Amino acid sequence: MHQLTGACIVTELIIERWTNLNQTTEYRWSVWVQGKRVQMGGPHKSADESQREGLGYCRKALAREPDRLTRL
Repeated sequence: MHQLTGACIVTELIIERWTNLNQTTEYRWSVWVQGKRVQMGGPHKSADESQREGLGYCRKALAREPDRLTRL
């Protein structure tokens, strides 16, 4: 809940698995606030590594944990 407006602000961290043409796999993260992407990062070799970096971004830049975590 936003402190000033009382509105519910939804933050989501999405971890995506990408398979490249050479069949290697990378994981990238993106943070979405109210349905708009605000940041993305990666690539990483594992989903866990990507998730750690995405959570770190949320904690540092947004001063909060994401409301949802989605792995695609």
